[in-house]
Amino acid sequence: MTTPAMRRYRTTTTAQDVLIGEPGESRLDLDALFGRAAPRRLELGCGHGEFISQMAQAHPDEDFVGLEIDRLRVNKCAHKCLKLGAANVRLYAGEAESLIARLPDAAFRRIYILFPDPWPKMAHRRRRLVNRAFLLELARVAAPGCILCFASDTHNYAMQVLANVSTMPGLWRNLLPAGYALDLRVRFPTVFERHKREEGCTIMHVRLERSPAR
Repeated sequence: MTTPAMRRYRTTTTAQDVLIGEPGESRLDLDALFGRAAPRRLELGCGHGEFISQMAQAHPDEDFVGLEIDRLRVNKCAHKCLKLGAANVRLYAGEAESLIARLPDAAFRRIYILFPDPWPKMAHRRRRLVNRAFLLELARVAAPGCILCFASDTHNYAMQVLANVSTMPGLWRNLLPAGYALDLRVRFPTVFERHKREEGCTIMHVRLERSPAR
């Protein structure tokens, strides 16, 4: 159901169109897309755009690629980026697996997956995005030393991510001494994080580094 507040984003403005990438299957040339070669970050599931718009504004010398399955949210993300003057963003609507397949090798120095759909029921957990196969694909687009930041209020999802990583020795290195951390301070919280904190939820964070070995 589309809320009245989101209906305003059904129409894409010309300015928003500049930030929104075309669907397709061909490999993306990020240098051509942004008109420069620069360090790049990727956010999968950029929601309403709070995080990616503020990060892009704070880091004008870097480029940001964002993905969200809902096209209305993509339009809203573009609106927020333009409002902050952050033109160093390109946004895509669709499935994460499809976008990852279009990205070049070793393209990103930071990857963010913040509050992905938790699919909390046991029978539905197979639908979770961050499974072993997906982590392998992320390893392809992550540059050596790339940091993967994962956050969820569903703790067994975070533990599932860690379990999957343990089956891929040499690809990802855990950066947190205990394997995870609770309620880390973040610079730009998403709307989902704010809501979960208001509900009294504890947020679990995972930090992984792409190994240069493979």
